[in-house]
Amino acid sequence: MKTYDARRTGIAELGVLLRKTSVDTAAVVKKARKIVDAVRSRGDPALREMAARYDGFEGGDLRVPKRALLEASERLPPEVVEALRLSKSRIEEYHSRQGMSPFEYKDGCGVYGQKVVPLERIGVYAPGGTAAYGSSVLMACIPARIAGVREIALCSPPTGGRASDLVLAAANMCGVDEVYAVGGAQSIAAMAYGTETIPKVQKIVGPGGVFVSAAKLLVRDGCEIDFLAGPSEILIIADSDASPEFLAADMIAQLEHDRYARAILMSDSPGVIESARKELSRMVSRAGRREIVASSYADGAAFVLVRDLTDAMSLSNAIAPEHLLLDVAKPSELLAKVTNAGSVFLGKWSSVAFGDYCAGTNHILPTSGVAAMKSALSVYDFQKIIPYQSLSSRGASELAGVVGSLAISEGLPCHALAALMRTKKVSR
Repeated sequence: MKTYDARRTGIAELGVLLRKTSVDTAAVVKKARKIVDAVRSRGDPALREMAARYDGFEGGDLRVPKRALLEASERLPPEVVEALRLSKSRIEEYHSRQGMSPFEYKDGCGVYGQKVVPLERIGVYAPGGTAAYGSSVLMACIPARIAGVREIALCSPPTGGRASDLVLAAANMCGVDEVYAVGGAQSIAAMAYGTETIPKVQKIVGPGGVFVSAAKLLVRDGCEIDFLAGPSEILIIADSDASPEFLAADMIAQLEHDRYARAILMSDSPGVIESARKELSRMVSRAGRREIVASSYADGAAFVLVRDLTDAMSLSNAIAPEHLLLDVAKPSELLAKVTNAGSVFLGKWSSVAFGDYCAGTNHILPTSGVAAMKSALSVYDFQKIIPYQSLSSRGASELAGVVGSLAISEGLPCHALAALMRTKKVSR
């Protein structure tokens, strides 16, 4: 746990400091490359070897049969199944309002427009290990289905020899076509390049650990990816009226993800910072995932005293946090100043936990400052834009001179010829 006084440290300097991560990505990429290369070159035999080594695979079929997806819902408590259904409905409601639109227009030279075409086959990674993320299945698959994706393959590491019932039940609700009980870098390589068991996909989405992120980095020559998800993080901007208990609860909710998670509280109130710090320390001492929380608290919790909320907002935009919670009296005023954030939560009642499960917005978000360049996962991630044009004879004659002048000036005379041949200015 660290404390900073932004009144004495430059915003830019502190922004860089708070964005630092303790994950050794170079070492992970080196190890992941061996796994990816093995699966790419040897296919199923290498995939099975890696699944046995890292996933506890004991032979048989890596693909989970359809009946197992149906049976998973029967094993779950009814209230959990109902919670999945409600979350699914709300996520669909939000994402169904997204989408890119085709268009077409005409001018004196011809007709122009764009087609919106969905990807045909995508791969989804649902994390496992320290927790089972059925919610991530909903977040990845629902916008893909709304976008019109025809086939969805899902990989998730098994626990105790089989995939999580929560993951399987969520996959069944979303109509996932194929589920494979395999995780880690080996599953990313299999989806990216294809093996005898797992056919190749066009794009891989979904959060994962450091090996999954390293593998996604390595397979970008084989397929598209959403983004490289780093450790989970939250940045809270709070004023003097904020509840220290609420603030600490939202911080520890992120810190329990893994030992690299980050939780930053900024406030212009020394009293709020001190009270929230004490409350968080108390919560850590009795946390259910205490070993993980204690580690992430020690390395990833930070409290920053700022001169005012304007400085806090400037620092937040410099950090570009995954989750930004504005626990202030007038959050909409700060929202207008947000330029870099994965997802924004407005007001004291808008805990990030609601967005993680059932508010309707997506929880697959850019981390580690990537929110300065990337957006949350959405329907747009599963669609392609194909522009088209249809020039008339008149249009070709009118524009050929433009092409001729520019192409020749660029040293591409054949381009000029191709355009000018559509007129009577060049003999055929």
